[in-house]
Amino acid sequence: MLEEHKAKVVRKCPFTIQLNYECVNIIQPVSLGVDIGFENIGISATTEKDVLFEAKVKIRTDIVKLLSQRIEIRRTRRSRKTRYRNTRFLNRKYTKPKGWKAPSFRARLDSHVELIAKVHSILPIGKIIVEIASFDIQKIKNPEIKGAEYQQGEMLGFNNLKAYILCRDGHLCRCCKGKSGDKILRVHHLESRLTGGNAPNNLITLCDSCHTKYHNGLIDLKDIKRGNCYKTESCMTSMKNQLIRDLRSKYSEVYVTFGDKTKFTI
Repeated sequence: MLEEHKAKVVRKCPFTIQLNYECVNIIQPVSLGVDIGFENIGISATTEKDVLFEAKVKIRTDIVKLLSQRIEIRRTRRSRKTRYRNTRFLNRKYTKPKGWKAPSFRARLDSHVELIAKVHSILPIGKIIVEIASFDIQKIKNPEIKGAEYQQGEMLGFNNLKAYILCRDGHLCRCCKGKSGDKILRVHHLESRLTGGNAPNNLITLCDSCHTKYHNGLIDLKDIKRGNCYKTESCMTSMKNQLIRDLRSKYSEVYVTFGDKTKFTI
């Protein structure tokens, strides 16, 4: 059809052609299935008999790293060129507008919306079916939790995170077990704050001596492992509701399904 000039290329990725002549206006119903994810998105446009389009898209995961690099660059620039300037406080949390989302969260959300819009601009999508998942993080941690226990986290009764970590470890260094005799205690990240965050299972108590030796490369903490990380589950739980709201504000027919239902139709 391209060689005979009956169609033209309108998009190379995905490869899409458009007819150069008028034809009977018959539009078959097309459904778009979307499987949301933390790092990958599965998407498929189908009719009753055929699959018209399908793809697996990898989402950007470097947003947090890039923002951290920007913070470092700005901090060093400020110390070099504007060290006498008063500190600015306009970037604090209480200055964020209502509905503000973290940049990494917003990037993942926008990736889903933009991908759906791209497919919607190519095919006559009638309805969108989004497969979501719900995670009960507290139930995963403690299968026997129930009732009011959901409101009583592991830090119940402690004023701050540091006080909880010190009490949990018995005010004792996890490395030398108090053999150094150093009474100054530090709260140390097993994984960097960039990747592991400030979750309690990523923090341990170290005495000042062991803490200094670790950062000087004299000792390692390979025998101390952090607990399970639920960053993926938390992000998916938060993203699903916002994604459905954004899609329903743009498209008329948006439906929700769960993985335990779609697994039997594959």
